[in-house]
Amino acid sequence: MNLHALRVFAEVASTGSVTRAAGNLLLSQPAATAQLRNLEQELGIKLVASKGRSIQLTPAGERLAARARQLFSLEYEMEREMNALKIGLEGSLRICSTDLPGRTVLPAWIVRFKQQYPKVHVQLTRGSSRIAMERLLDHSVDIALICGEGPKDPGLEYVTLLEDELIFIAHRDHPLAGAATTLQELMATAFILREEGSYTRRKLFSLCDAYEVPKPRTGICIEGMHETIEAVKSGYGVSFVPSLAVARELKSGELAEVRVPGVRVKDPIRLYTRIGEEPLAPAANFMAMIAPPLSQVGS
Repeated sequence: MNLHALRVFAEVASTGSVTRAAGNLLLSQPAATAQLRNLEQELGIKLVASKGRSIQLTPAGERLAARARQLFSLEYEMEREMNALKIGLEGSLRICSTDLPGRTVLPAWIVRFKQQYPKVHVQLTRGSSRIAMERLLDHSVDIALICGEGPKDPGLEYVTLLEDELIFIAHRDHPLAGAATTLQELMATAFILREEGSYTRRKLFSLCDAYEVPKPRTGICIEGMHETIEAVKSGYGVSFVPSLAVARELKSGELAEVRVPGVRVKDPIRLYTRIGEEPLAPAANFMAMIAPPLSQVGS
């Protein structure tokens, strides 16, 4: 069946006039009439009959008009859905994040995004920097947020979203709470270390090497950032953590920073994407909402 002719017929059925239908479809009246005749010949059945200056649908025409309305309504719905996907009003956004962004900045960002795009399904998973990169590379997720200097990969590029800082913290009643001290003195006190392989542990040991200071005297070794902070809050020792992870406790006074003048360790949070691949609209919209100018892009 010729769909162009069917569209002309459906417009004639809707308006009750070949002239009005032709005008609505930007056709000449003879061209619209020819399409009607062609459709009738193709189907081998009369669809319209003249009734004075207007037209009247035959019983076959009435039935075909009802089916045509269903067809073109479905066409409109398909076009609407495809356009919604194209501009990111619908669809999905899959994010993999390391622990710190997933616990701190991402929840608020996702809520703000959902308020703007309520029909987009958002899925957030967490993993190590390597796992986040692997999921991004195998297309399991659309974007990855990684805290710290993640491993290099030629297939990925990043935008630095914000520069956090790694700081030394202690319970408010600790002798060094809020005080300034030397790195050597700090490493000699009871220390809560993260597990081997963790980013903060590597940065701490690199700091000790850079200043030629002995590694900290380990009082406790704990796997997990949250668990480490909870141990410090319980009143034991000093630890080295991202400032974002303890922002509330520092503000409330439950924890205090131990300052080491001259020592600053940056802890960037970066948004990773696949090089040379245009992100889908939901991911592009989310990135536009949270990302700084592309002058800070790296690879």
